[in-house]
Amino acid sequence: MTDTFEYAARPGNTALSLAAFAGLSFLTVQLWAVIPGYVLLLLLPALAISLAQMIFVPNWGLRMGRSVWQLDIGRDKVSIPVGRIAYLEVADRRGQTRIAVVLETGERIAMPKQALPDPLVLIREATSRGIPVRHT
Repeated sequence: MTDTFEYAARPGNTALSLAAFAGLSFLTVQLWAVIPGYVLLLLLPALAISLAQMIFVPNWGLRMGRSVWQLDIGRDKVSIPVGRIAYLEVADRRGQTRIAVVLETGERIAMPKQALPDPLVLIREATSRGIPVRHT
């Protein structure tokens, strides 16, 4: 076991976004001499939107350390001290796996599927850190 387990995911396909941006850029350059009004009206806003989507796409992830678990949910970050975690709850109903961290106070913190690795990997990492796992 390493001291820290990290998992990060980014929705979408970065290579496809870059290819689309490159294609729009090439089209913009080629059409500028022929129809600049069309380029200004349609292609420049499309380029701006494409670039903004690549820059502002939120990251999802989980970082499990010795003293704190940090959950990145899009633009929000949730820190959970390990000492407050009672157990990890894994609910598998109708093919949909839902995972939540249950604190000693009984509070449940749902963990979005986008921010999590494979459930078996998560269970292995949690149990190796001494966090019990309950399957419901």
